[in-house]
Amino acid sequence: MKNRILLILFGVLFIIPNINAQNNLEPVESIFDEYDFRFEYYAFVRKMLMSGMSDTPELRFLIIPSFEVEEVVAIEERNEKYFIVHHKMKESIWYTEKNREKIEVEKKEIEISKIDLELYHELFKIAVKNRQYPDEQTLGFDGTNYYFSVADERLKTGTIWSPSEKSKIGRLTKIGNSLINLVQTTKKENIAKLKPELIKEIKELTTEMKQQK
Repeated sequence: MKNRILLILFGVLFIIPNINAQNNLEPVESIFDEYDFRFEYYAFVRKMLMSGMSDTPELRFLIIPSFEVEEVVAIEERNEKYFIVHHKMKESIWYTEKNREKIEVEKKEIEISKIDLELYHELFKIAVKNRQYPDEQTLGFDGTNYYFSVADERLKTGTIWSPSEKSKIGRLTKIGNSLINLVQTTKKENIAKLKPELIKEIKELTTEMKQQK
């Protein structure tokens, strides 16, 4: 019963901006504005899902679904090289009431070139810079909350809830997911290589977002 009540609250507290508003990320709320149960949950996400990851990544893409497992992907610098680091829970932190600390985490990483890192970094940077609150919002119960973070003097973050695929942020989310695909499809000893069509998508969206007012 407790989980069902919290699930309802958790769903209600996530908000879906209308499609027209999904061309911008939203600012991330202060931890002081969070309900206790959500603060506790996010603390577990940080402690477990992000364990071993850098606190100062070049960029980060965090995925928190309503009904599936949590995962995160980041690009980190180590000894003048760059790595895509992907962590995915084997069980949902949200739906585990006892022994959360015992949930296993799948961890993979692959090297990426500085040139390709810079493509992602520029896009994330302008997307986060363009953050704004939508004029209209509706409540959502089933979907995914995405968090985009980028190093820009300090780590800055923007968020969105289940954007339309055709919106700019929907396209940004697809590009964020491409980092996970690179980790999954690149052999460990190789450097991740972006396909020409992906490079084109990143460059086109970056240009469009730079032109937003």
